[in-house]
Amino acid sequence: MNVTKSDTLSEIEFIDHGFFDRTGGNSVGNFESLNVGFGKGDDNQAVLQNREKIAQHFGLTLSDIVILQQVHGDNVHIIDSKNKKDYTFVDTKQDTVNEGDAIITNEKGVLIGVTTADCAPVLVCDKTQKYIAVIHAGWKGAVGAIIENTISKMKSFGCRNMVAAIGPCVQKRYFEIKFDVAKYINSKYIYRNESKILFDMPLLIVDKLMTAGVKVVSKISIDTTSNDNYFSCRRQGDSYGVQFSGLMIRK
Repeated sequence: MNVTKSDTLSEIEFIDHGFFDRTGGNSVGNFESLNVGFGKGDDNQAVLQNREKIAQHFGLTLSDIVILQQVHGDNVHIIDSKNKKDYTFVDTKQDTVNEGDAIITNEKGVLIGVTTADCAPVLVCDKTQKYIAVIHAGWKGAVGAIIENTISKMKSFGCRNMVAAIGPCVQKRYFEIKFDVAKYINSKYIYRNESKILFDMPLLIVDKLMTAGVKVVSKISIDTTSNDNYFSCRRQGDSYGVQFSGLMIRK
């Protein structure tokens, strides 16, 4: 497995994290090889084996991973000691029934994660209050309120010393959009290259995180659309896998 780390997050001793690419797993065909997504057409057992490999990388078990049913919305879930059993992985065909696109927790040994295939995975940590969060941000989420909602909820727990890292996702030069999408995006993040309209989604996410109160934001500028080591819905069409990005507080 190939795992990319953020220097910003690697400096924080009480957490562990990783942005995984698609290599080193058990899936085949269009899902080769570390696909972690159910419902895409891959064999469920292969998906489970891939997730187990990731859990073992962190010294955890399969049941320690939490991934929501991502819906490109603005709903944030809080996992604590009272409700974490409601997020336990119990089905071999789907993730938790909880729909949402961000998770916050201060529980140790819970690997919170997002799955992406061009969307941006965002990992956030408050170094003082020791809360962590993961955010799934496609263009709808980035333009919408998922980032603001997540940081606002973290602030409600006293978080004022937050840092964040944006993982591999579609970069500006490959993120072509049409007018029906461009009309929802501030012109600051729109570029024109000949007849193409291009969207700098990572820059928008950086600005939103900083405006919301995150002190330091770093970017891993790997483009998932052009890099075959990553799954990409834009490159692969209707049949594609998803890679995992996760964050945990060490036990």
